[in-house]
Amino acid sequence: MANVNSILSERAKKSSHSSKMAEMAKQSATGNLTSFSGIFSVTELSDKEKISLELLLKSYATESDDINNDLQTLISLTSEVKAINNQAAILHGERIKKAHQVLTRYRDGAFTAWLIAAYGNRQTPYNLMQYYEFYESMPKPLRPQIEWMPRQAVYVLATRSGSLEKKQIIVENYKGETKAEVLTLIRQTFPLDNQDKRQKKVGKGFIQNLDRLYNQIKKNSPNFTSAQKKQIHHLLEQMQNLIGY
Repeated sequence: MANVNSILSERAKKSSHSSKMAEMAKQSATGNLTSFSGIFSVTELSDKEKISLELLLKSYATESDDINNDLQTLISLTSEVKAINNQAAILHGERIKKAHQVLTRYRDGAFTAWLIAAYGNRQTPYNLMQYYEFYESMPKPLRPQIEWMPRQAVYVLATRSGSLEKKQIIVENYKGETKAEVLTLIRQTFPLDNQDKRQKKVGKGFIQNLDRLYNQIKKNSPNFTSAQKKQIHHLLEQMQNLIGY
């Protein structure tokens, strides 16, 4: 992988989010979505990714298939799909952040309720917001590098406590390593203390128990009495207070 400066030299300056969406809508209306120029910033795939695609084609090819030509097409399409996903994450994160700024003025739980209403869960939009916040915290020349990194690795890097400068170095030095390789580096650079590890283990077990209870209720569909419903509701409220919900 080339260094950060060479990556940047291959990228056109990004347009504003609104202009990109307007251009996409315009091209969609005319039946032309094949031109990516000026809409998304596309990064060349790493050598590992290209080799992986080549092996994929060879594994499923027949004698009549033109692997060389199809490989170039597939490389281009994969780059474009990744560009769409990266831009979508930023657009989601930006809007979630704005919603958070609005709903922090309301009572506790308003933002979480909105996340569930909009996304159906809390974790996915939280990750997207953290991705966006981390993206915005990095110098602009490094932001294309973040888009190139494995998304899950960026989520973990964004949430780890530690020096922003050290996080920036990890981004700068990324050269196409796999998600597992980047996560290992993050864990080595920002290790969790023993207390944090214990808390995460306890929290994970608690969530698993709640999930089993939820699935049991969902599967059996028990007919709770009015008194039982009130008691369950009371217990849920107490649990929310204990965890600071």
